[in-house]
Amino acid sequence: MTTLTLRLNKEEEQIFNSISGLYGGKLSTTIKQLALEKIEDEYDLQLIKDFESREEKGEVTLIEFDDLKKEFDL
Repeated sequence: MTTLTLRLNKEEEQIFNSISGLYGGKLSTTIKQLALEKIEDEYDLQLIKDFESREEKGEVTLIEFDDLKKEFDL
């Protein structure tokens, strides 16, 4: 397990402590959760950009749900 040191000024400390109260956890847990959420958001955004790029190039085929059900006899 890695230990990180994070320096916060008083205002930042108050903000993070307030947020920790909303999440109902310790400060370290809240910061870790927020970092992971940010990473997930960035990953999702990259997937969207990649999809849109492929769609512009005509590399994407969309299938209607009803057509998909028919194809698989559902």
